[in-house]
Amino acid sequence: AGKITNQESTGRCWMFAGLNVLRPAAAKALGVEDIEFSQSYLFFYDKLEKANMFLEGVMRSREKPLDDRLVEFLLRTPVPDGGQWGGLVELSRKYGVVPKEVMPETYSSSHSDGMNRALGLKLRQYAQEIRRLADPARFPDLKKRALKDVYHILAVNFGLPPKTFSWRAQGKDKKLIAARTFTPQQFFHEAIGENLDDYYALFAIPGRPEGKLYEIDFDKAVYDRPNLTFVNVSVETLKELAKASILDGRAVWFGCDVGKETFGDKGLMVPEIHDLKSLYGMDFKLSRRDLVDTYNDSPNHAMVFSGLDLQGGRVTKWLVENSWSEKFGNDGYFTMLDEWFSDYVLMVVVHKKYIPAKVLDLFQTRAEVLPPWDPMYRALTVH
Repeated sequence: AGKITNQESTGRCWMFAGLNVLRPAAAKALGVEDIEFSQSYLFFYDKLEKANMFLEGVMRSREKPLDDRLVEFLLRTPVPDGGQWGGLVELSRKYGVVPKEVMPETYSSSHSDGMNRALGLKLRQYAQEIRRLADPARFPDLKKRALKDVYHILAVNFGLPPKTFSWRAQGKDKKLIAARTFTPQQFFHEAIGENLDDYYALFAIPGRPEGKLYEIDFDKAVYDRPNLTFVNVSVETLKELAKASILDGRAVWFGCDVGKETFGDKGLMVPEIHDLKSLYGMDFKLSRRDLVDTYNDSPNHAMVFSGLDLQGGRVTKWLVENSWSEKFGNDGYFTMLDEWFSDYVLMVVVHKKYIPAKVLDLFQTRAEVLPPWDPMYRALTVH
């Protein structure tokens, strides 16, 4: 495993987890012991793309009243930090990746609240201008001006992302690799290479039919790319797919409700770790379905399954790589009991080689489109 990463005071867990999944193969391809990709680089373009998506959404809904649910959704959080695996794929494919030392963290990239406030104010200004503009023919010029302002704000907070860079590193033999010049796209293809379209998202949402394809509107990172699309399966299927991948040496990106029954300092994810029943003398247990239906269970944090414990062929514990630095858990790793998985893990992303053909075929069917205010929307934003 590579060095534990730290998303600090941002909602970039989805990005950190995704890049952490890709690191081992990248280190092997580049002939180095470990590599950490620049999260700041992709965060810059994630904000720029989300601003574009916000503006497109405002134009699409400009004639709707302010209390319309889509309009409210857009105006409440114009450029949120959250995202999904698919967003990481699309951003990496479009903009490439760079090593962390090429575009390191700034205060704003690791503490995003102040920057988000500035972006939100500016984009809301443009939203109102769009809604009041009588001539739609002026929208392209207005959007171009808005994105220039967004780019300026991002450059002030992040610095300018590199177009090319020179990079060298220490190889596995401890000798320096000769310096080479890359574009971010070239580095992406050399370091990652494998077809990221071979990874698929699967959810386990109780109350929705299993064996069915869904997509969530506006749940993406790039406006002209597909929405988040997933097949709904049982939680036991999520476990089997994650288990198969880990036993084959491939880590698994997953989304969960991290705040439920978790002792973060010690990295323990254990059902009833907070014994409310003994404290209050009453039962507080909700079923998995009731947790979701009452908005008490949503995928608000992404992490990585990197190992497991087996007893008699059954998984009893899962080893979790988090992105909260080495100060949390056991040097950055958490231990999840399988019973915790049963209650609070809602999604996994696995390579297609581990997915049964009958489930894989469902990704070719017509998806039911869910609105962006669905509980399973891009909520992976835990700081």
